[in-house]
Amino acid sequence: MSAIDTPPDLILHNGRITTLDRANPVAAAVAIKDGRFVAVGGNAEIVPLAGRATKVVDLGGRGVLPGLIDNHCHVIRGGLNYNMELRW
Repeated sequence: MSAIDTPPDLILHNGRITTLDRANPVAAAVAIKDGRFVAVGGNAEIVPLAGRATKVVDLGGRGVLPGLIDNHCHVIRGGLNYNMELRW
């Protein structure tokens, strides 16, 4: 994935980035624009996408995991659990 029209806001490169894509489970670099991944791939493919205002971060071989958000909530149970927490 790497077709973008404008330079990304952020590029993370030289890392071990877990993609959760079975076909390509690990990438070396990603480009992010407006809080969304716009390109995933190798350093040679992603780093040249940087513009003048792009923040470029060298991960130095460190790993990156995607943030997982569970927004599934049963309203009744969610409220009851919240009340339980307040009693503590």
